[in-house]
Amino acid sequence: MRKRHRPVRTAGMLLCPLLALAVCAQGTASARPQAPGLPMAGRHAAFGDEFDGLSLGEGARWGWQSGAYADCDSNKKNHKLDLLSPDAVSVDGGVLDITARKRDDGLWETGLLTTGDSCGSGGNGFTERTGDLVVAHVRLPGPEGGWPAVWSWRDGKNELDLFEWHAAHPDRLEFINHVANTGHYWKDRLVRPNAWLWLGVHLGARSVTWYAGASRAGMRAVWSDRKGVGRGFRAHPVINLSVDDGRYLPRPDPDAVLRFRVGFFGVYR
Repeated sequence: MRKRHRPVRTAGMLLCPLLALAVCAQGTASARPQAPGLPMAGRHAAFGDEFDGLSLGEGARWGWQSGAYADCDSNKKNHKLDLLSPDAVSVDGGVLDITARKRDDGLWETGLLTTGDSCGSGGNGFTERTGDLVVAHVRLPGPEGGWPAVWSWRDGKNELDLFEWHAAHPDRLEFINHVANTGHYWKDRLVRPNAWLWLGVHLGARSVTWYAGASRAGMRAVWSDRKGVGRGFRAHPVINLSVDDGRYLPRPDPDAVLRFRVGFFGVYR
């Protein structure tokens, strides 16, 4: 029997270190999803943002810090050079724009949005829960670098990654269910620097299923973990752009400006 890899449990970490990639890829069991498209029948929108404006700060829809970060605005122990700032987050033409720039002290000013567990920086407290369908329309950063992700977090746990992406591996996404210690690298021609794509995840109690496509109507199921999140899952959505510190993957060029864009985020139940 092949040894089963256990993905790391800390927020926003790599699915597995680069040096252990072969072991990780071998140990992540895949399953052929049954559903060809998004399970939208009978659902209503529980939360959504089309980013026509930005509701950020105390009493607003989004907060800009996270309890998943050791210092609320930085997270060096998880191999991130991030220093979170509300100035790194903006909207323009119905698109969220998170920008990362290198500072003189070696950290990168970058941005994050979350609805709760935000170290008092805002958010309306909305939580995803078992059975929800989470959908996002994202544009990956360019080849210069970056570590974008859409995930969830609450009370030191409940992390589930709709996706993570690293510029060092531009042709694949990471799908991770930290609740059940499952994960999968998904490679596809849709995944490349500067590409727009639609992504979704169904938070099933017994199985989590990820969806992807070039259009919303064209999304299909691409992987199921057959583990699920259990019946009591609750977590705040998180959208962010991180910067690798060079431990496992290369740092970006210090003169680069990294940009992660999101055109839509929604939760249906």
